[in-house]
Amino acid sequence: MKNIILTGASSGIGMAFARRAANSGRILLLGRNEKALKELLKELPGDHAMMRCDVTSLSDCEKAVNHAMKEFGSVDVLVNNAGLGYFDPLAEGKLAEWHHMVDVNVKGILSMLHLCLPSLIEKKGHVINIGSVASHHVFPNSGVYCATKHAVLAISESIRVELMGKVRVTTISPGAVNTDFINKTTNETIHADMKDYFATSMAPDTIAQQIMHALNAPADSVINEILIRPFR
Repeated sequence: MKNIILTGASSGIGMAFARRAANSGRILLLGRNEKALKELLKELPGDHAMMRCDVTSLSDCEKAVNHAMKEFGSVDVLVNNAGLGYFDPLAEGKLAEWHHMVDVNVKGILSMLHLCLPSLIEKKGHVINIGSVASHHVFPNSGVYCATKHAVLAISESIRVELMGKVRVTTISPGAVNTDFINKTTNETIHADMKDYFATSMAPDTIAQQIMHALNAPADSVINEILIRPFR
């Protein structure tokens, strides 16, 4: 049974993965929506825990990892799922939204990784970073978001290169997924243009299945990246 820390567990891909992985280990469910976390915790079979955690707060991250170590004794798997995107033409972009994307998508991953690495190295654990097709391409109206997801892939690669044989790492890079993701966009025209596309794209459980596939790879291997797009 693996001890898993999951960020962004209160909705979307995180919630779908928690349901998929509930019988595979003990999960510390982290997210900002405490009510949703409590409801999810009641639903899951097995011995799990939850804590409100905003990954932009180093203090929250420290409390979460300390709680996992106290309750579970180790961190075997870290799933860095928390993330968000705002879409706008670059010349119209809002600096606060740019900074927020960096704080969540990059600094949030770095905080959790730094805090969990000692246990992950000791246990020869596994880091799952949720990237995006935007980790490979730059699309119009999403340049800063793409930059943060390029950073996610670079962080994963640094783990692979520096900690080969010590820590497994997988980047899951989805295309559009039917979650609340697009609803963060404050540009009304772009939101209206894209909401139907996201609503008819991949289900969150499709991505959860890919995370499980990576975690269940043969012991003599590691799946470093899964790039998955909607079939249209």
